[in-house]
Amino acid sequence: MNAVRDDEMAADAMSVNTRRTKMVAFLFSAFWAGVAGGLFAHVLRYVNPGTFGLQKLAEVLAMVYFGGLNSVYGSIVGAVSLSLLGEALRPLEIFKWIFIPLLLILVMVYRPTGLIAFKEFNVEKLIKPKQRPGKEV
Repeated sequence: MNAVRDDEMAADAMSVNTRRTKMVAFLFSAFWAGVAGGLFAHVLRYVNPGTFGLQKLAEVLAMVYFGGLNSVYGSIVGAVSLSLLGEALRPLEIFKWIFIPLLLILVMVYRPTGLIAFKEFNVEKLIKPKQRPGKEV
């Protein structure tokens, strides 16, 4: 998928079935979008098109960009952190909508690919104790 994303013609020249790869990616994302929509409708018990306005779109895109590009874990971190930040700043009311975009602009300037971009999440690395250099266990 990364090869098709980066250069489709080169991937096709290297015998990657680009049509099938794009179809699989589309079906995978459509499946998860359907699951998320079904769960969302189940929680709200009523869904209308007004629920998904321009503000919601901007919020979701900000979460993805804030967390990191090309990283599922970065998107999760971005969604959780912006949601928590929005709830923490709720008493500020209208100033919340000034502070969050400023924070996003700072992330865009200093970390253009997001907070956790292009990083793999490895549970074993978190759990396994660190070994000191020079000592064998």
